Amino acid sequence: MGKHCYIDDLVTASAHRSKGYGEKMIAWLRHQARQAGCDFLHLDSGTHRGRAHKFYFGQGFTIASYHFSEALK
Repeated sequence: MGKHCYIDDLVTASAHRSKGYGEKMIAWLRHQARQAGCDFLHLDSGTHRGRAHKFYFGQGFTIASYHFSEALK
């Protein structure tokens, strides 16, 4: 699979959304990952974040897998 960069739920503060900051963060993260020799950029996002998912699709991300969890307490 190669070296990868992992992002755990990228979030822009609500007061700063739709101003291009998320796009700039993704561009910066891609650049950093490439500089580090990564082959992939992975990002996890909560299932309830529909607007974020629309943004990620617009940035070229695809759904590669589902992440399952179980609360034990």
